[in-house]
Amino acid sequence: MQPKQWLSGRGLLFALVLFIVVNLAAGTLLRSARFDLTENNLNTLSAGTLAILEKLDRPVTFRYYLAEDALRQAPGIETYAERVTDLLEEYAQRSGEKLTLEKIDPKPFSEAEDDAVAAGLQGVPVNSGGDALYFGLVAKADDGTSKSISFFSPEREEFLEYDLSELLYGVTHPEKPVLGILSAVPLQGGFTPQGMEQPWMVLDQLRQQYEVRELQQADLEIPAEVNTLLLVNPFGLSEPALYAADQFVLGGGKALVFADPLTESTARRNPASILQENPAAEKLLAAWGVELRKQKIVGDLRTAQQVSYPGRSGRMQVLQYLPYLSLGPENVNHDDGVTSQLGKLNLASAGALAPVAGSGFEFTPLLQSSTESMLIELPEIAFQANPAKLLANFEPSGERYTLAARLFGPARTSFPDGPPEVEAPAESESDKEGETQESASEPLTESKEPIHVIVIADTDLLQDRFWVQISNFFGQRLATPTSNNLDLVHNAIDSLAGSTDLIAIRSRGSFQRPFELVAEIQQRAELRYRAKEQELVTRLQDAEAKLNELQAQRQDSGSPQLTPEQQAEVDKFVAEKVRIRKQLRDVQYQLRADIEELGMMLKAFNIAFVPGLIGLIAFLSWVIGRSRGRGMN
Repeated sequence: MQPKQWLSGRGLLFALVLFIVVNLAAGTLLRSARFDLTENNLNTLSAGTLAILEKLDRPVTFRYYLAEDALRQAPGIETYAERVTDLLEEYAQRSGEKLTLEKIDPKPFSEAEDDAVAAGLQGVPVNSGGDALYFGLVAKADDGTSKSISFFSPEREEFLEYDLSELLYGVTHPEKPVLGILSAVPLQGGFTPQGMEQPWMVLDQLRQQYEVRELQQADLEIPAEVNTLLLVNPFGLSEPALYAADQFVLGGGKALVFADPLTESTARRNPASILQENPAAEKLLAAWGVELRKQKIVGDLRTAQQVSYPGRSGRMQVLQYLPYLSLGPENVNHDDGVTSQLGKLNLASAGALAPVAGSGFEFTPLLQSSTESMLIELPEIAFQANPAKLLANFEPSGERYTLAARLFGPARTSFPDGPPEVEAPAESESDKEGETQESASEPLTESKEPIHVIVIADTDLLQDRFWVQISNFFGQRLATPTSNNLDLVHNAIDSLAGSTDLIAIRSRGSFQRPFELVAEIQQRAELRYRAKEQELVTRLQDAEAKLNELQAQRQDSGSPQLTPEQQAEVDKFVAEKVRIRKQLRDVQYQLRADIEELGMMLKAFNIAFVPGLIGLIAFLSWVIGRSRGRGMN
């Protein structure tokens, strides 16, 4: 066609038909084509999810409830809803028809809304008329097993893929996890020097969600039906118990370990055990790629809890006790599902974890102290700890100590010589003296697959007084949590009890794009401000020292009157203080000025440059088209 013929009726009709044909062909031939241009491949399914989809052995239906009308009244969620919809379609497309996606719009007072309510989905009110936004998912397997996400909270956007894959895995593996417990602390309660102690509430809570098996320390083998092992204070366990844990993990079992340099519940019962060592436990942790710094307690000024302590006059005073930590959001790993949503955690006399050099393990910190922390020698805490003395001797190291970590990697046994000897029962001493109990199976020397272990450097966080208030209601114990300690335990067990493929699904990075340049400007200004502030404090201390020195040199040191030298020093300090405070205000002013200047530049770029560039391209296209038209004439 000639250029003029393109503008004729036949040309426009031909272009319209061509446009429709190309779109229909693209919709059919390129239906499965995906192009992810995000920085962290946020819209690409991870290898763990693809493995879970590939291993699906039964049909699963995803019933996706999204109230479209209510969604329009919640503009902050619309973009996230598009993201969820796209990802669910990707799951269905990559499942090979094993996963069916049903999109349901639960209109008010409809049967679909009744089904959503019956499935446990949460309706969020969006207006005064009572309209509710349903934005959840029900997964149902062909055997009738179902699980749901009651509402897709934007706060968990970074963990969207993990939540979907965990839901899919859970509905195809509905069996209740079996939790084995090997503990050297008295979770069942019992007699103490202070009286009878009730069973720990954490044990009751675990029994509600898992099938709990309390294991004996003399057994060399953990039952095969146990999915996850809870190892509490391995430094107080026997060698047979540690060997059983070693073989369990090498065989593919998962373990949640609470290792503590000072277990206060045990110390109250047996003070002589405080400084006892257990080389077998140290070797076991080292075989799993982690070490607990020996006889060191983490003291953190920023997170220290307040305690009452008698002063010199006998009156009680409130002081910060460095070993008792109250961790907040700034101390947790927000990129790991175990800790990302935790708000407050109470720890007591926790230790510091460190990776074993050259072990080949992936060491991921989950909990960390602040930089205003130090390591305190165990004897200073274990025997009549003095909070005031600890504060006086406090010198922050500037290091963030790891209080909990996830370990993932290949492991070798910590018992290369085989199972330890076990004493024969007393009733068979005559004919079995000196014999050893042998494991029912051949000892494992290394793991076939990477092992998965979570280690928390504190056992006391399980104690009732650190996480729960218990009340008695007609003979029943009611628990009111005061911190997220139990949530940490549940999250860790759920993470371990799931599929190994779930481990590979990490946080996909933030979907928010922060202004990094603004943050950098703020950080530089903050450093300048803190430097000036420190200069002011230093000068204040110098001035006070100078005043005290002049006061000590006076003959009448008890007089409240200032000498001319003292008055001159005070005037000099006041003038210096005013000067530095002015510099602090200048720093803050310059911070605001730099940010405002950057904002004006961005506005100018968006308002002028981009439209101007589009206009320039359009103008050049018009000039080129006009030149070609003249050339043809």
